[in-house]
Amino acid sequence: MEPVVFDSYNILTREIASGLSAENIKTMKFIVRQFGKGVLENIVSGTDLLQLLEERDWLSAERIDRLSELLQTIGRHDLDNKVQMYADSAISRNLSNHNYYGIYGMQMNSNYVETSMYKKIFDHLQRHNIVIIKGPPGTWKSQHAFRYAHYFFKEKGTDQSLIWRVDCNTDLNIFNSFSHLMNFFKIQCVNSKNRIKESIEVMLSRAVGALANEKYKESKHLFILLGFTCTSLPKETIQTLLQGMKAHTNIFVLATVSESLSSDFDNDVIEMHGMLEKEAIDFLNVPNITSIEQAKVLARKLSYLPTGLLFARTYMQTTQISIESYLKNLETITNTSSDDSSTKACQLLIEQAETKMSREERKLLHYMPYMNTDNIPVLLLKYLLPRFLIDDSKNVLINNFLKTLNNHSLISIKDMDDSRVVAAHSFTLMILKSSETKEKRTEYLNALLDFFVSYLDLDARWLEVIHRNVLFLDHAEAFLSNVGIEFESQSRDIKAKLCYLYTAIGITYRLYGNTELSAAVYLSKAKNTVYKSILGCNSFQCSKTEHSFDTIEEYLNGSEALREHCNDIFPKLQRNSKELSKNFINNFVENKCRSSRSISLLCKYSDIGIEKVKNNQLSGEEVDHLRKKNLIMDAEHIAETFLIELLIRILYNESKNTWLVEMSKDEFSAGKRTLRKRLSSAYFPVTPESLTQHQLAHRLTQLLEKHMESIHMTSTESIGPEFPTLLNEAIRLLDEIDKGIEGKGFTEFGVVKRIGDSSLFHSVMIDTLKMECYEKLAKAVQPKKDEFLQKAISIAKRLECQINDMTSWKALSGIHLKIAKLFIRTQTEENIKKAKHHYRKAYDREFESNNTRFTRFHQRAVIHYAECCIQFPKSDELKVARQILVDIKRRIGADSLFEEEIKNIDYSLEQLTENKKPVSTIQGEDGTITMEDKEVQTVFSQDSFQKRFCLKTRDQLISDKKRVLSELQRIDMEIEEVENELQKISSISDQ
Repeated sequence: MEPVVFDSYNILTREIASGLSAENIKTMKFIVRQFGKGVLENIVSGTDLLQLLEERDWLSAERIDRLSELLQTIGRHDLDNKVQMYADSAISRNLSNHNYYGIYGMQMNSNYVETSMYKKIFDHLQRHNIVIIKGPPGTWKSQHAFRYAHYFFKEKGTDQSLIWRVDCNTDLNIFNSFSHLMNFFKIQCVNSKNRIKESIEVMLSRAVGALANEKYKESKHLFILLGFTCTSLPKETIQTLLQGMKAHTNIFVLATVSESLSSDFDNDVIEMHGMLEKEAIDFLNVPNITSIEQAKVLARKLSYLPTGLLFARTYMQTTQISIESYLKNLETITNTSSDDSSTKACQLLIEQAETKMSREERKLLHYMPYMNTDNIPVLLLKYLLPRFLIDDSKNVLINNFLKTLNNHSLISIKDMDDSRVVAAHSFTLMILKSSETKEKRTEYLNALLDFFVSYLDLDARWLEVIHRNVLFLDHAEAFLSNVGIEFESQSRDIKAKLCYLYTAIGITYRLYGNTELSAAVYLSKAKNTVYKSILGCNSFQCSKTEHSFDTIEEYLNGSEALREHCNDIFPKLQRNSKELSKNFINNFVENKCRSSRSISLLCKYSDIGIEKVKNNQLSGEEVDHLRKKNLIMDAEHIAETFLIELLIRILYNESKNTWLVEMSKDEFSAGKRTLRKRLSSAYFPVTPESLTQHQLAHRLTQLLEKHMESIHMTSTESIGPEFPTLLNEAIRLLDEIDKGIEGKGFTEFGVVKRIGDSSLFHSVMIDTLKMECYEKLAKAVQPKKDEFLQKAISIAKRLECQINDMTSWKALSGIHLKIAKLFIRTQTEENIKKAKHHYRKAYDREFESNNTRFTRFHQRAVIHYAECCIQFPKSDELKVARQILVDIKRRIGADSLFEEEIKNIDYSLEQLTENKKPVSTIQGEDGTITMEDKEVQTVFSQDSFQKRFCLKTRDQLISDKKRVLSELQRIDMEIEEVENELQKISSISDQ
């Protein structure tokens, strides 16, 4: 099966191809004339041209820069804008594609050879559909598995064949592998009662079901299960996984293990051993007959293990020494934790490689065992180099580093330039790590901890931040798996950093969608670190009984017991925060990689040239300057609130994640609630747990604000008189937030994030909430219905004007939904048209920002769009809505999910075809559906008609101008081409 090309990338290339005129294509062919005249003669359409760019590696889902340059050169800035929108909104390629789990992530060492053990594996899979490879490290279990996967891909695979890797060393890795598989199939992933083991079984069942459908059942599929151990999952779960796959004859399974599994699979186990003696001698590439006996000695010494023999052969080739000399060198290795000769051979090769490296390169090598060793992007290695190095110096270091490791057979590399990805054998890095002293391991762990804390951010509302978080996510998790209790308990600084890292990973998983269980694991670790490791107490336990609240204050602040708990832990958190070292706080502020918006804000108000800030990180000198400008707090003030701010972030995100988990449970999606009500923007599954977490965060925030009044720029004004309704009270509170805001700064961990009205995010959030309050007041207070509705519409129109500046905001789809919901209430032709536009934009936006997972946010947007089209029917819009629903049915994996909506669309289309008055569908406040005949009132005015005419004329003139400029540029190019031909003719004549 070919790797997934993202939906939004396909949409982009189709739009660009169809938008290119014949003249555009001719000009672009001239620009890329180095491809050859013969090739370009066959290009007749925009699709042909883009396919050629893809074939020549000029264009891909991750590489769009050259396409952008071409479009700018030919003057098609309108099409270039589409490219830029794709670039700004597409989720990071590390989560968007599935190369790591597919065949392209199964890298093989260039020195690999098929052995008798591989032939046993191959022969077994010719007769059976499952094989379990059992053996110690160094027997090439993974390499044999990858070799068979590549054979399967070429010889047995079809366009519909699936080859999928599942990392089985931990239950969370198994869950994530299957979660990515759900995304590959575009199937909605459902969590089973918030338990990972059951969720894995549910996902396996759905994956097997997908492979049994018409599209895939005639093809063969392969699962590579790496590193199964009984410590990752219970034996019965492993047995369920294997038997679930074995039962299907078109599914093949190759699992690697280091210990015995269930006796039910004894007939499928192949015990791995070393090479045969002849294979080992041939592999060592002995130069002459006299060396054969020494080669036999070396092979026996290395237990005929392929990995050890590879190390020996590579060492002898790079140093040009004899087998006899190599055997002597092997005896000199004493600094390993084992007397095993393969281990010594590995250590000898690593030492040889290190002699070819600089000090910085050696550091990179020793960082690698603490990462995801199968998938290390070059960009990560670059970021790990010192900040003072310029890009050219970093490129030289990285290129030499990778060349050295590759020449010593220690890594495999795929792709080119900054897209390169490195894979290193886990056995090699295990030896490297075991050879280090305890002090050195601690040094590397501290350095990597500082790195991940600097580069992973908690403010993941912006796609820029999500991209960076996702790039480092797997490696941050791998790093944490190497952190032991002894390291965690070193100091309060270490605990605070680990807590921050847990939180960043949890927030990234929460925002990504469909990974709520992974988010819950890390947010829980973060909270436990604060309460148990730092405060030495238990977290607040919520009451299982639901409370009723009369005011917003009561709802937000919670019970008296909860408020007392917050009042008790707040000073404790302060005292513990004050014990954080000044060095930690200063490093955190200085080395933190911030979003470009945050850096832009700081530079704007401090007169620092933005070009001076490298990699979005502040220097010590810049931090001092910002402190003088009152844009960064003193270290002592940041320290005393650090843990408080961190716990607020943990509780707030845990609250949101708790109700996301609730929405994704089996019983929630099994039909107990209607789809319309479940996806209604008015429905919010608040559980006692999620409400308690939110109340704790809110109460701690209140205490923090009160504390901050005495030390920083922010202040809170006195609360005015009570209003008679909760909605009016909410509007008053929102006005208080916005009141007198000019010149006031709001901080995050002591660094200003907003000054006055500088943050579009905050002002839009306030306006959106106020708009919703006015809309609800219009329903609740009938005498003032029109007044409140007009206020809400006025805010909606203001928000519409701001949307174009919000493309980098991940939550933009929610704003579209709320604007659309308001416009549809007026039922004028203009506002109905706007409502449909915003519902569709909400759905499109979800696909742009998260195009591999079909989440509940996608569902909500498309359901509302379909309902709007049904309620106010037009034939072309109904057909579009119907096609979207049909396309999504397969992704969700529930054929009946959109049955009602599709039936209603078909009925409306039938009514329109028969030239009858269409039936409108109205959803009541209680979620009930009523059908009524309702003419859509249309109101036209001469002014509005004239305005539309002028706008259309303006757009046509702009388009004509761009076309003329493009034509002029084409003529210039043709003149240049003719002049070049004249020069050639003149030179020939002169000769």
